[in-house]
Amino acid sequence: MSSHLLDGHYRILKVLNDGKKGKTYVVEDVNLPGSQFIVKQLLPPSSNPQSLTILRRLFASKAETLEKLEQEHNQIQKLVAHFEENEEFYIVQEFIPGNPFTDEIIQGQPLKEDQVISLLSEILEILVTIHSYGVIHRDIKPANIIRRESDKKLVLVNFGAVNEAMNNPIGNLEYTPIEQVNSNLKYNSDIYALGIVAIAALLGLPTNQISKLRSQKNRLTGEIVWRNKNLKVDRKLAKIINKMVRFNYRQRYQYATEVLDDLKKITNHEPDRQKQHQKKLLLVLTGVAGCITLGVGTWFFQSPKPVINAQKKSYQEGVNKYEAGNYEGAVKDLNQAIELEPQNALAYNKRGDAYYRLGDYEQAQADSTQAILLNPQDANAYFDRGFAYSELGKYKEAIADYNQAIKLNPQNAYAYYGRGIARTQLKDNKGAIGDFSKAIALKPQYTEPYLQRGILRRRLKLRQAAIQDFDTVIKINPSDAKAYYQRGLTQFINQQKYAALKDYTDAININPKYIEAYLNRGDIYSDLGNKLEAAEDYNTILQIDPKFIAAYIHRGIHRFSFGDYKGAIEDYTQALKLNPNDVAAYNNRGNAYLELGNKKAANQDYSRAIAIDANNALAYYNRGVIRAKQRNKQEAIADFTKAAKLFQQQGEKDSYQDAQREIALLRNKSAPAKTTRYRFRKREKN
Repeated sequence: MSSHLLDGHYRILKVLNDGKKGKTYVVEDVNLPGSQFIVKQLLPPSSNPQSLTILRRLFASKAETLEKLEQEHNQIQKLVAHFEENEEFYIVQEFIPGNPFTDEIIQGQPLKEDQVISLLSEILEILVTIHSYGVIHRDIKPANIIRRESDKKLVLVNFGAVNEAMNNPIGNLEYTPIEQVNSNLKYNSDIYALGIVAIAALLGLPTNQISKLRSQKNRLTGEIVWRNKNLKVDRKLAKIINKMVRFNYRQRYQYATEVLDDLKKITNHEPDRQKQHQKKLLLVLTGVAGCITLGVGTWFFQSPKPVINAQKKSYQEGVNKYEAGNYEGAVKDLNQAIELEPQNALAYNKRGDAYYRLGDYEQAQADSTQAILLNPQDANAYFDRGFAYSELGKYKEAIADYNQAIKLNPQNAYAYYGRGIARTQLKDNKGAIGDFSKAIALKPQYTEPYLQRGILRRRLKLRQAAIQDFDTVIKINPSDAKAYYQRGLTQFINQQKYAALKDYTDAININPKYIEAYLNRGDIYSDLGNKLEAAEDYNTILQIDPKFIAAYIHRGIHRFSFGDYKGAIEDYTQALKLNPNDVAAYNNRGNAYLELGNKKAANQDYSRAIAIDANNALAYYNRGVIRAKQRNKQEAIADFTKAAKLFQQQGEKDSYQDAQREIALLRNKSAPAKTTRYRFRKREKN
């Protein structure tokens, strides 16, 4: 290795990482023979003297904070020293003999629930400490969790705080929540990342497979759907993890202590506080506790004002916290109000609202039900329970509640809107449009009903009416990026490509990270032959999210369109690295291989697509093309026959007719027609 000594006494033994943002070494302190440390070099983004002065101060401050942490918890990687050399910044960290947690997450070998609970508990205890010092780790992932060899405890390493001082963003988007990507970091951003690690452990999903979770989201709520019929996970544990990885940080656990408390309830089976309170109250009322005197009993029944005042205070404080967006705090205060007055329907109602905001839809539904039992004339309780049922996928029950809410309060625009959403899910399109229209009539400035009605009208091919709805949203709120995007989709379907381009551009100007808008605009540029503009849009998406598979697929199709078959193959191959089961990537890569004359590789890709999806008509059709070219007449006919049947079932008349034509040609001739061509399709987006 290099003979140069860092800071005059650190000899480089090994280079662990050599990146654009800096390097990482294993070093030895020559003054302490046999010692080993990790040294990170951090390159400042600017060599401007003024900028360097600011960076020095910020770097020193962040490093000093991390040095304090090591004294508070022995499962935090120690920061030994920090220094500057040649206008480059270095931190010296403890070398921890052991194995990264990546070694414990093996593909197809899920960890047991107790192992995952242990993982969560250990790391959460560490997070409690670092968050109390105002530090956010920023880069929690299996590679930054080390199983220490000496005592088998988990140690958290590679804090991102010093990287942040150098303006070096964390690049591992697999575990990164959206608010962190948008530079709006929160303490519970670490909780989100740890939740993803837990999901990976339960599924046996290594880091290079985590991107699959991005495509496994509930279309209605946007939340990750990770549980499947083959995965048996305790419902309470799954509920905790789901709350850790809520898309909206406001709906997640806010603090690590809250997650720990819920985990302890699973492991210790702690009795519910309310049940404890009710038991104590029962002892008081029945006189079972012999130590309760007559005087205390007389005070309890004859002096209710202190109890009433305390109940009112707790309720009002809960309402105030709810309105301020502190939903966890609201729940705690409302718990107290309900303990003091179990018949308080308003407290159940408001607590249900808070639980809904936190994403705990089952508890929200339970609280709304209790509010209804206490006050059957409470329209708001039915309305709230309707939304909770919708989030739980119980649309018929939701509609029944919206009906009751509307019966009690016919002027509630939100109830009509909610019922419209539920009816859309049940394919009652006419009823849904009627509900959205009623909501609009009651509250003309409420934009969501216009947006949803427009989307539904487009699906029903009422495109001009859909555009009018999106126009209205834009008129009410010119900064609504979704409205421009949805109008762009509709314009494109109407063959108004330049109008769609403008709408996508407006959506991007409002939201520069609107990936879907870049994707669709890139597709239009590609169709118009604007090679550079299309490539720029696809490249921008991959800068925002290097794991966004559709961008590789679409860029591959774009490259294919102007004859860059090798470039297309590179893109499809990259997509398959991220998702080895992507049928579109196999299909399209097969087409590119065919253009290069590699029939064997093309045939393999089409066969892989069929193995993944036995109902993929395109793959059968394309493999039929290969077999026809290879004069495998009977096998080609079999593939075209299967493709024709599937195309017919899917309502694709042109494709069905093409497949039938190929069958007829093969049966009438010994060789395929020269016009026989494969088929491909871009990945469909909602």
